[in-house]
Parts: sequence; structure tokens; C-alpha cells
Amino acid sequence: MPEIKTPSTSALKEIIDTYKVKIESGILPPDPARIIEFVLRIPVEVEHLLPIPPVTEYIHTNFTKPMVESLPRLPLTSEPHEFKWLEWIKEEFKF
Repeated sequence: MPEIKTPSTSALKEIIDTYKVKIESGILPPDPARIIEFVLRIPVEVEHLLPIPPVTEYIHTNFTKPMVESLPRLPLTSEPHEFKWLEWIKEEFKF
């Protein structure tokens, strides 16, 4: 059974040290418009998993994503992880 670790008195210092390493490594925050687009992916991801028509996927792929790409970017911002929509993997069970 895994050991449950309780926060120590130096937990806040550990978090801040980890954050300093992240910033010093050049991990930059995403552009605000891309953060909003990333949050809007949640219902698209849920719809992608369900066997229902891909309405929000279609809207996200053909409207939301191009609109965000057309907006100006703030300097020194990163890009969130990219997902491919409107593509499915067919799994086959072999015996």
C-alpha cells in the first residue's frame, strides 16, 4: 500500500522552490486567449468520448480555434498542448 505523505512544515518552501525552477527553466505562461481556448476544450473532449454527433468538436475546429489563431499574441507566451479533433481511433479486439 502506498504511503500517504502529510505536508511538512517546509511544504510551502518546496512549492516555491519548484516554481522557481520552473520559471528559471523558461516555462512561460500561455497567452490569455489560448487559456480560454484550452478551457473550452473540456466539453469538446467529453463529447469526443461519447457516441453522439460531434457538434461542439465541429464548432471548436472550424470556429473557435481559427478565431483564437487570428488574434494577436502577447510576447513571451507559450502554447498549450495540442489535441486533434474530428479523428477517432478504431480499436479491434483480436483473439
